[in-house]
Amino acid sequence: MRFTIYPILALVLLMPCARAQEADFSENRWVAILSVYDSFAEAKADAEKIAAKSKVPFSMEGRVFEKKRGLIYPDNFDDQVFAGQYVSRRFNETLIKDRETEYLSVERSDGYDGFKPGYYIVVAGIYESAKDARAQTKRFAAWAPTAYAKKTKISMGCMP
Repeated sequence: MRFTIYPILALVLLMPCARAQEADFSENRWVAILSVYDSFAEAKADAEKIAAKSKVPFSMEGRVFEKKRGLIYPDNFDDQVFAGQYVSRRFNETLIKDRETEYLSVERSDGYDGFKPGYYIVVAGIYESAKDARAQTKRFAAWAPTAYAKKTKISMGCMP
């Protein structure tokens, strides 16, 4: 009896997410971009430098860089939905030492609608307004003088 309930329970719990994927939950957002690089190594080094100077933590959020596949979650990642693929940042905060905090990250430009593919971008946040994103770029201007805000559409619904 127990074995027949689990598949049914899984279907009931996943059904809302499956329906949500059919709908478009994309919303306008502005990405606060501190710098742009062809190379992941350069982007990561810059992000770590800015993080140290600004006292804003840098996080890879469990992602790794692989020469052939680029920036991805490792194949053995705990969440099998994300394992082996790149999932772009959608929010401003992450868990660091069991506390929600703002952070800097390196992202793939092709993870964002309307961004030119093939680059690694140092991101200081994702914002609902251009004003908030520009304020964030100004905050980092001493360490990232070329920082700017760029509009995109980001899916805020269920992940793949």
